[in-house]
Amino acid sequence: MNFQPAANSATTTTKPSTGSHLRGIVQVAVAAGLWGAAYPLTKGVLGSLPPIGLGFARFALASGLLMALTRSGPLGGIAPGDRRAMGWLAFWGTFVLVLGMNFGLRWAPGIASSIISGTPPLFTVILAAVWLREPWQGRQFVAVGIALGGLFLLAGDAPGAASRGPEYWLGLVLVTVPQVAWAIYGILGKAVIARYPWPVVCRDTFALGAAMLAPFAALEAAWTGLGTWGPREVLILVYLGVCNSVFTYGLWNSALAMIPVSTASFVLYLQPISGAILSAVLFGERLGPAGLAGTLLIFAALALVLRPTPPVSSADFRVGPHERSG
Repeated sequence: MNFQPAANSATTTTKPSTGSHLRGIVQVAVAAGLWGAAYPLTKGVLGSLPPIGLGFARFALASGLLMALTRSGPLGGIAPGDRRAMGWLAFWGTFVLVLGMNFGLRWAPGIASSIISGTPPLFTVILAAVWLREPWQGRQFVAVGIALGGLFLLAGDAPGAASRGPEYWLGLVLVTVPQVAWAIYGILGKAVIARYPWPVVCRDTFALGAAMLAPFAALEAAWTGLGTWGPREVLILVYLGVCNSVFTYGLWNSALAMIPVSTASFVLYLQPISGAILSAVLFGERLGPAGLAGTLLIFAALALVLRPTPPVSSADFRVGPHERSG
């Protein structure tokens, strides 16, 4: 999935006007559509580009733009005590994201991968209970059970799934890994995100993550080559690096000043839907009855998890991520 950054601690609590409220919803809807398209578009070029090299190029481009925007280099303005945390955010939010997403998409169906990309809130609930010792509510147990059932139905629905062998199932597991990674990103990064503007956090997440990917991308290029670059590949790289990794973060963060996080969370349901629709258009993939039932179960589980409850939990995901970065 592509992580949606947490709300800044300075977000205003004043009631927005009707016009700004609608504008905030539209911005989140646009961001969700752009995030959702990342999975099928990435899958579409993995036949001609190496997976690690594509991820490196994406985040090198994004970090370069953010360094220009902030007029600073990696870790510029970051307190020494926060630099290790930035490294961990880069590891989970970029390095693990690329490995799981780009390798998984080589074998997993785009439509199933897109639906799975909407599951980070579920993993956040589980991890918050384990790491932060947050008490689980009954509905959260129910939501996790429903989601697991939905994922099982979705995974087995693709035509020929039973005969595709271990690579197909490995692909589904791998595209689930970034969703867990973005949940970890959201929990680990909560304090850091509250202290720095989103361009600074994303600058270091992307730049340090690209640095981690660089040696592996070099080995991959030496072993398999740089791939075949044409106009389509360049356009998709620009889309992933600019629209999906920079522009959407600006839309999301400015929208949180106009609408509640709970409202933005529900609008983000458009993310997996947009990805599924694009997968159907690009690859001719379709969901059968089991896949549709699984998708509905996943959305029902997300609705249970994201339904606001007072008081706000200390691990508020703010969907809030991902992490969206993927």
